[in-house]
Amino acid sequence: GKWAIQPSQIVLANEVMSPSDAEVTKAQRILVAMSEAESAGKGAVSLDGRLIDYASIRQAEVLVEKAGQIAAA
Repeated sequence: GKWAIQPSQIVLANEVMSPSDAEVTKAQRILVAMSEAESAGKGAVSLDGRLIDYASIRQAEVLVEKAGQIAAA
């Protein structure tokens, strides 16, 4: 988070604190890959050469949620 004294600071704070489009896309891909893995009875999956497990899911969920909250502001 970031404190803003002047309303004009909000736009800049949102730009600086927002995840990039690439980060959001990657997080969404992680969520889809893990959902598909769970449907196949797996607890982990490889995506782009990286192990994706439940810890990765939580990070991806937080990032996607943060992006949504900032976009709604």
